[in-house]
Amino acid sequence: MKFTYRPSRLSDLDGIMQIYIDAQAAMERSGNPQWPKGFPDRKDIKGGILGGILYTVECGGEVAAVFSAMNYDNDYDGIDGAWLTRGNYLAVHRVAVAGKFLRRGAATYIVNCASHEIAVKRGRHSIRMDTHEKNLPMRALLEKCGFTACGTIELARDYSRRIAFEKKL
Repeated sequence: MKFTYRPSRLSDLDGIMQIYIDAQAAMERSGNPQWPKGFPDRKDIKGGILGGILYTVECGGEVAAVFSAMNYDNDYDGIDGAWLTRGNYLAVHRVAVAGKFLRRGAATYIVNCASHEIAVKRGRHSIRMDTHEKNLPMRALLEKCGFTACGTIELARDYSRRIAFEKKL
């Protein structure tokens, strides 16, 4: 499949919301509490679009996936463990794939291609991501794509713990 990415637009908002709603339901069914119902919400997503940090992945003119990319995440300041690098990273978050595109390479495209291109364009030297310990598909993907588990972080929003990963570019 041929995937491309671009900054998300407000016209994408409803489609992006549906992808996140479906992802929340799938996580709940699998016993992964990473994204409770209502997270991320419409306000968060609209803010990501307007802030220029939310990206839409397309395939054949359809919205296939979504993710955010930020130059800094304060949750990464405190880690129980050690990062591979000292800052100048791209933080990639909220990766979600539309049901039609699950297990068809969209998440791998985000982790291996889109995030790398964005990081290089922004002069970043690594990519950092985190996930819940019960998010086995994401953990497997990150390990397959060459990320190293560096320790755990605590999220400021709800004090939950996440496994933190980093990949040097």
